[in-house]
Amino acid sequence: MLYYCETALSNLEVPEEISICIYISGCTMHCPECHYPELQKKDYGAPLSLYLNDILDAYHGMASCLCILGEGEKSDRNELEYIACRGKERGLKTCLYSGRDTNIEPWMYRYDYVKTGSYKRTLGALDKKTTNQRMYKKTEMGYVDITNAFWNDMLI
Repeated sequence: MLYYCETALSNLEVPEEISICIYISGCTMHCPECHYPELQKKDYGAPLSLYLNDILDAYHGMASCLCILGEGEKSDRNELEYIACRGKERGLKTCLYSGRDTNIEPWMYRYDYVKTGSYKRTLGALDKKTTNQRMYKKTEMGYVDITNAFWNDMLI
């Protein structure tokens, strides 16, 4: 079961989208200098399946995308697919922030956007041209790397 500890509305996580961000606990990456170490705790927060509809209702009409930050355990992938379906039923695009160094896996195909890559302080986050992280957008031809959408020369 997935647990979440925070929700927020953001225009920074997905280019050209206003996102309902749901922060999932149980991260096993343990990145040095993690910006949200509480997310490393297993079962921290509340069960997402019990509150997902309430969250979507609370932000109804304010967002264009549902963004899940944190992937949780491998056993939670069915629930992550379900969350993507619930978002789409509400007319939202969907995004998954995975902190793993991986290619896009078949179970992730339900998401319109997928961010991959662990955070490496020396390489920087998505807003740095040196980053190892990647943001992909689903198109009719498959996923396209749109990481450069985060590269604002004023921020680098």
